[in-house]
Amino acid sequence: MITLHKIKATHRRYIGLLFFLLLFCTLEVSAQGHCGTNESYQEMMKNDPDFRKKQEQSKKRSSSTSPLEGLATIPVVFHVVYNNEEENVSDEQLLSQIDVLNEDFQLLNTNIDTFWSDVIDNPEMEFCLATRDQYGNATCGITRTYTDSTVFKIKTSIKNDTTGGICNWPATEYCNIWIGDMHNLAGYATFPNADDLMDGIVIDYEYVGRGPQFDLPQGYDLGRTGTHEVGHWLSLFHIWGDGPCSNDDDLSDTPASDAPNYGCALGHTSCRSADMVQNYMDYSDDACKYLFTEDQVTRMRLNFDTLGSRVSILSSKGCGIPGENELFFELHFDAYPQDISWELQDSLNNIIDSDGNFDPGDESQNIPPPLANSSKFYEFDLPDGTYTLTFFDSFGDGFPDGFYEIISIYDEVVISGQGVFDNELSITFNVENAEFHFLGTESTDWYDPNNWNKLAFPDACYDGDIIIEANCDVDKLTIEQQQNLYITNNAMLTILE
Repeated sequence: MITLHKIKATHRRYIGLLFFLLLFCTLEVSAQGHCGTNESYQEMMKNDPDFRKKQEQSKKRSSSTSPLEGLATIPVVFHVVYNNEEENVSDEQLLSQIDVLNEDFQLLNTNIDTFWSDVIDNPEMEFCLATRDQYGNATCGITRTYTDSTVFKIKTSIKNDTTGGICNWPATEYCNIWIGDMHNLAGYATFPNADDLMDGIVIDYEYVGRGPQFDLPQGYDLGRTGTHEVGHWLSLFHIWGDGPCSNDDDLSDTPASDAPNYGCALGHTSCRSADMVQNYMDYSDDACKYLFTEDQVTRMRLNFDTLGSRVSILSSKGCGIPGENELFFELHFDAYPQDISWELQDSLNNIIDSDGNFDPGDESQNIPPPLANSSKFYEFDLPDGTYTLTFFDSFGDGFPDGFYEIISIYDEVVISGQGVFDNELSITFNVENAEFHFLGTESTDWYDPNNWNKLAFPDACYDGDIIIEANCDVDKLTIEQQQNLYITNNAMLTILE
């Protein structure tokens, strides 16, 4: 027989247990949608004066004097950092994330309703998986790095190869997206003007892409975590301002709110107005979200006007045709650039490029030549071979106070010198970096970029020749790589698997 007192005690324990379970479930649901961007942003605002100054300046810019017209094309590279095969997400899953970004940032998503039709807008942004790396090499736009780290609790550690992660590609040319185990964090992103080495987006491996064939958490299985984090990467704050009603995201067409929403709380009100739970910058379920507002779009696109923090990415070659031998030619003139001309010929005497007839200025008006005592820059992309650069001087005294220099994309000096000659000066040089050569500079490790002439090992999307000139160890090779493989200098290639 149980006494009344004991029944009450049992009820108290039972109620306490129920309360604990409800609290745990609530915290678990909240953790599923948690984004770490605000914490990262506040830390940078506190510790980085230059970042803080630029953020304060950007908030004052509400319109553009030179707005970008049409689509903004953004090359993307995924850095998959994995400790086990579950974390080593497939190409298919990553490609599905690109599809989601292109739909959401071009207003092509199919779940749009009319509730916020008066403020919804099209960002007009296109995301392409990189086809060309920072050295001009062919790439699939996906890097894969095994790590001993089982979880990245310190968020920035995934971005550094000395702490178990991988360093980014140039932030001025690519949107870097790291994929890894982020320890109950769905993702986070850096705002524009962050340190270039830290710039980019991080998404937990369980929250990237969409599709029932992938093991994604319920409610966050349509790739909108990626959309949300790209919004941050393009200067958007959380729609509730990360605080009570007095906080704001600094945009007039997003209603004030005092907290994030979960699930799909249509009609939920706070701060005396309906919450915009369908906005990508809330925490609602992926299926619930479908819009950016006009002011959000304006803020994002300000990054791509002539003063924008991400305007350089519009000139990126990241989604272009891979290069062969990319060279950068600087010609520094003396006081008389109008006397100089030049041409570049291949071994068959075909003229590849040339320039001359430079503006002489107007001596009668004391206007000097615009290029006097300054440099002009050119770029070449040449097949392997022998080339001749020839300078001509119509006055016959060269440009002894000037100089010329050609460097490769790897910062190697190809030719350089002063313009000391009379009427004509010819310099012959060779380039031979169109194909991959394993040189074994540091070790026998195939995967060490320093062992290759192109400062990178061949990507699976590279279909050219691979020449092994020193002993080399590799885990495995694709069929295509084996077909294009040449071993010279009595080198030995060891396949470890």
